[in-house]
Amino acid sequence: MSVMSTGPNLQEQRRLATREALRRAALSSFAERGFANVTVTELAEEAGVTERTFFRHFPTKEAVLFRDFETQVEWLRTALAERDPSEPLIDAVLISMASFPHDLEVVRQAALARTELISADRIAGHLRVVQASFAEVITAYAMQRTPDLPHPELTAEVAGAVIAAALVCAVEGWGRNGCTDDLGERTAVALELVRTGLAVLQ
Repeated sequence: MSVMSTGPNLQEQRRLATREALRRAALSSFAERGFANVTVTELAEEAGVTERTFFRHFPTKEAVLFRDFETQVEWLRTALAERDPSEPLIDAVLISMASFPHDLEVVRQAALARTELISADRIAGHLRVVQASFAEVITAYAMQRTPDLPHPELTAEVAGAVIAAALVCAVEGWGRNGCTDDLGERTAVALELVRTGLAVLQ
């Protein structure tokens, strides 16, 4: 019984280890030689895997630079499920995001690489997908909290869209500023702006 239960866990650990090895090899190579000068074949060789294995983990080279967002989306879904339903929505999101076990140096490298190595159009395309994923998770969580409101579905969708946009803005702004300030503080400020309905502008 115990052997059967540990098999999938070991397989998942290997999968995650391979993905992380590819990601680290890519970030290092991009920084040294430039994004455009590194091929998928080279990245796979540096990580000790086949090109086919690379594409099982990342559909494109650009996707490597957005993996930190994808990991956080997965984490957020699980972490929100464990929050007290009576907790304010913004607090639940902040605490859940803060509990993510960041390797801050890897997150910093990816943020800087996105800013320095790929075009604004490519960044925007990927961020739309990332932001939609965050919004989907937060909207689903908010739906559990809005059944008695006049427009429960609309309320949850607006909450998801606005909070997701604030999270993405915080991280991307951090990258554009050279990752010099505190990412957690920047995220908290962004969500506080949402909580107050942008009162500072009124």
